[in-house]
Amino acid sequence: LKTAATANDRLSLLPGTPSWTFDFTQQPNSHFSPGGVINANAATFPAVTGNGITMAIVNLGPCSQLPPHFHARASNYVVSIHGDIQTYMIGENGSPTVGTLLKPGQMTIFPQGAPHTMWNTGCENAQLVSALSNEDAGTMNLANALFQFGDEDEELVNAALGYQDVVNGASKGRVPPSGSGANYGPKSCLAKC
Repeated sequence: LKTAATANDRLSLLPGTPSWTFDFTQQPNSHFSPGGVINANAATFPAVTGNGITMAIVNLGPCSQLPPHFHARASNYVVSIHGDIQTYMIGENGSPTVGTLLKPGQMTIFPQGAPHTMWNTGCENAQLVSALSNEDAGTMNLANALFQFGDEDEELVNAALGYQDVVNGASKGRVPPSGSGANYGPKSCLAKC
């Protein structure tokens, strides 16, 4: 699709309705325990190739979160559909932390490359719609990246953390894998629910 010379050439490579329909509810991450991010991007829905956007549904079970992460190649527009969602974003070193509490029908923007996180503050399932400004947005979870560096050089990462013994042999495997994109959030919220 990327090497097709014209839009008409791309269209001829995607014949029929199945090539042009993406069902978010039939994807592996379409669940709320703890939650999942379902992306319609160049890899999962080839029809978006050349159209410059990824659409996603974010399902968050009670108290679940998307851990701190960023998108290397896209800005992210997020709209709450169901539930109250607390978000945080930092633009760059020295920027203030921007927090929003999204109610259904409200949105926020996370600029390209800005670390951000969000969590369902309630005891019911929550859902968001996310539009990313690239069909290959790229997602990097910050804790996973930090601990992956630690797999290579624990001393270097611990120095970056003020010489605390955070990354060590005992810490391997303690950060949840990226998996579905979501994990359980604050223990205080989980206890309440």
